[in-house]
Amino acid sequence: IPRDADVIMLQRVAMSTLTQGIPEMRRRGVAVVVDMDDDLRRIDPNNPAFWGMRDDHGSPMHSAGNALQACLDATLVTVSTPALLKAYAPHGRGVVLENHVPDWYLDLPHRDSASVGWGGAVHSHPTDLGAMGPAVARLVRGGVEYWGVGADYRFERADDGLRKALGLRPGEGDVDTAGDMPLDMWPRAVATMGVGLAPLVDTEFNRAKSWLKPLEYMACGVPWVGSPRDEYVRLRNLTDVGALAKGPQDWYRLVKQMVESRAMREHLSAAGRAAIVEHGLTYESNGWARWAQ
Repeated sequence: IPRDADVIMLQRVAMSTLTQGIPEMRRRGVAVVVDMDDDLRRIDPNNPAFWGMRDDHGSPMHSAGNALQACLDATLVTVSTPALLKAYAPHGRGVVLENHVPDWYLDLPHRDSASVGWGGAVHSHPTDLGAMGPAVARLVRGGVEYWGVGADYRFERADDGLRKALGLRPGEGDVDTAGDMPLDMWPRAVATMGVGLAPLVDTEFNRAKSWLKPLEYMACGVPWVGSPRDEYVRLRNLTDVGALAKGPQDWYRLVKQMVESRAMREHLSAAGRAAIVEHGLTYESNGWARWAQ
């Protein structure tokens, strides 16, 4: 523990040695802030992280239980959604700090097209594409290009896992992804998508998810359609940008409308970026205004 530290900030603490160290840090007069952006106790069993986080199956050195204990012992807990505040700060020493995006995302050139894509990977979101039902498969079979960003070739390309998750047969349709890339290249690749998909199946884990995915799309100039999870609804109501799909028919209709209308895509692209500026949804607008407080 640094002798001159007033505050130590930790993110997603799941290791027992760190968890055990928090009370000692506080005994030495150092405030400890723990930040959480997912409910680690509610991870989908099909996600590889599930077994590593389970208290009864994972390593006792690394678990969701450790994360909860760290939050219970912390001076302050910061989270990205109200649902996470309830899960990790029952003691009342918590605050919601919504996820935001860097200013420079707004300056990335957006390349418009009639393609559709998802900024995620099947192995870490094993069931979420299923929220769209056969909607995207119908569009791809009709000639729409799927151009995704964030898929991991080790999992999706070798066994056509992405096509399977979309409801397509191996080799069927015009389906491609950018694959793995450095983190700073990810938003640049997102900005090459025509219409961004933000599906989340209705689970406890996803009900605690933040609005980050559609916000990233907006910042990169990408029109989006998403599932009606709480934070996606809140972003839509705040900015009046994007569309929410309650079921497969909505997904098909709303995505098809955007695919077929360049004017709609261009309007939503400009409106999304303008809304981020208007509502101050960037790091730079919040760093000193909220986080430092």
